[in-house]
Formats: sequence, structure tokens, C-alpha cells
Amino acid sequence: MTQPQAQEDRIRLYTGDFCPYCRRVKKELDRLDLGYEEVYADADGREEVMRLSGQRAIPILTIGDDVLVDSTHIIRELRKRFAA
Repeated sequence: MTQPQAQEDRIRLYTGDFCPYCRRVKKELDRLDLGYEEVYADADGREEVMRLSGQRAIPILTIGDDVLVDSTHIIRELRKRFAA
């Protein structure tokens, strides 16, 4: 069985105010007690979202150099990497 990894890389969540999928990811980050930086894509982060993922959809989560898209995939990956 693989041991969960410690949070070493910076986690950044690209989110929006009216995004239910973003709230799901935030809830999971909080449940796993992971620190993260929120970037509000509605205000000024859409260009960076496009650059990172090639799409305008949020949420997008970066862990170090890894870029994750789609809330279901993001949550699955968070649990795989960090759940005890």
C-alpha cells in the first residue's frame, strides 16, 4: 500500500465565485488539511487558466508543475496523493 505523500509542492486552485465544482475541490482540500492559494479566475486569472490547461473551464488545480482539471479528477488525485 502506498503511503500518502507530504505536501511539499505549492498547491494553487483557480476558482470562481459561482462555481459549485470549485466549492467541491475547496471542501476536499480543507478536509485533507492542505494549504493552498486561491486564484480568482473570474477577476484576473482566466488568461493563466487558458495558458495552463488550454481551456477556460474551472476549477484547475496545480500541484507544483502538475496541472489537474475537472473536479472529479482533482479530488481523486488529491485523495490518492494526500489521504491517510
